[in-house]
Amino acid sequence: MKQKTIASLEQAAQAARRRVFTSGVAAGLLLFLLGMAALFAPLAAGWSLAVLLVTGFALYGAAQLWAWVETPQDRRSTWTLLGGLALLGFAGFALWAAFTTPYGGAALIAMLANAVALFTVIQGISQIIAFSEMRRQNTPGAGWVLAGGILNVVAVNLIVLQPLTGWLAVSTLWGIYLAVAGLGLLAESLSGHRGWYTNS
Repeated sequence: MKQKTIASLEQAAQAARRRVFTSGVAAGLLLFLLGMAALFAPLAAGWSLAVLLVTGFALYGAAQLWAWVETPQDRRSTWTLLGGLALLGFAGFALWAAFTTPYGGAALIAMLANAVALFTVIQGISQIIAFSEMRRQNTPGAGWVLAGGILNVVAVNLIVLQPLTGWLAVSTLWGIYLAVAGLGLLAESLSGHRGWYTNS
């Protein structure tokens, strides 16, 4: 009885290892293929990423509006309503422009790049303000905060001057990251599978 229990536990462990191996290889291949697609077709990958992000903005805006409607009237926040309307309006206009105008893909990427630039410049300014506070209080690491703020402001200038090029550069970097991550996951899954066969 004890031997049967041990054998069934070993079979369950082997089945679990097979599932982990299969899912690891599948995820690694998917990441690698997505990375290669972003590297060799950055315009298509950038456009697809832009559509996904804008769709996410629309869903988030709709969720904010739904939360505002569901909240009791005495506790409703005007900022939630305005944020939801702004996100839905931006996403709706961006998607309309992407699918109905001749240069829709470029317009979508440019609009999204400018939105990213706005958030980046706000982050850069807040980092520069934080640097002045940290310097006044002699907090260590203030120089890194200033460097981050300056890099954010420089990145904003590059994005605003060349939104398409900046977005394609981001897409290419994501492609490299995804391809390397996929290869790493594949190597880890295959090495673990090899060790499983030699041990068993």
